[in-house]
Amino acid sequence: MDTSALTAAYADYLSLAEAGGFGEPEPGEWTAAEQIAHVALADASIAAVALAVASGQRPVYDNRASLDHWNLHRLIDEVGGGGSDPLDGLVERVRQTSRTVLSVASLLSDADALVPVRVLIISGHDLIVDDVWTTGDLVNGIARVHLPRHAEQLGRLRSV
Repeated sequence: MDTSALTAAYADYLSLAEAGGFGEPEPGEWTAAEQIAHVALADASIAAVALAVASGQRPVYDNRASLDHWNLHRLIDEVGGGGSDPLDGLVERVRQTSRTVLSVASLLSDADALVPVRVLIISGHDLIVDDVWTTGDLVNGIARVHLPRHAEQLGRLRSV
């Protein structure tokens, strides 16, 4: 599977996340830490689905774990502390999960990329997707939709 669009989208997102300078969100919106943790969790889930497809399984993708407040803060607490900037560990986690996604995507054969996967995507309280996508569409959705959307949200949090 061609990973050039994914590679470029991760480079753009990580550049913005590394730049920092994020302020407080509007009420009801996520902080920069929550945004970055969400991306890391979603990446891991999508990589797991793609790897399962490559191994012959027929998984489903459900993004609710990457939205769960407790789960987001578990990751933030686990990797977000300890450095001079609490976002450093989260950015590093996205760097790691991006390498995993890219590695798994490069393993997918053309046939793997066409395997249908049940996809459930929620955003806030809205149902975004409840459909069957190909594995390739799910993985490429990271570059087409997911990372650009969250890069835009991070950009709105920039206070410098």
